[in-house]
Amino acid sequence: MLDQYRSARYQDGGRGELVGGVRLFDCYGLVRAVRPEQYGLPTMPELASVCPNDPRQVHRASSDAVHGLSSCSAQPGAMALCWTGNLALHCGVVVPANGRLGVLECHHTAGIRWQPLRTFCNEYTAVEYYT
Repeated sequence: MLDQYRSARYQDGGRGELVGGVRLFDCYGLVRAVRPEQYGLPTMPELASVCPNDPRQVHRASSDAVHGLSSCSAQPGAMALCWTGNLALHCGVVVPANGRLGVLECHHTAGIRWQPLRTFCNEYTAVEYYT
């Protein structure tokens, strides 16, 4: 399951469009694609006008994105909403790999990567999960 996303690349505002045979995502775009494609969950709002370099705009959009979702524990398909201080600035999606839960994310410097939950969570002030 992870292999089809690992070849993707980071692009500000990327929502999974195919360019030169490569899908382009930002963190939210990856979550927005994986949840319905792999878990049959409803497609989340596009939020295409959000500037990823504006922390306050990202925070407001993150709040909009989870509106209507239910808070939950870490489980396959859940959106992992990441807090840095008092701002929600990043997200990923919980996916299992090798028998354990982790988070698949798209980061502007690290690209697409999967990390075990503990490793992922240690990078942020707090992580909340929504499905």
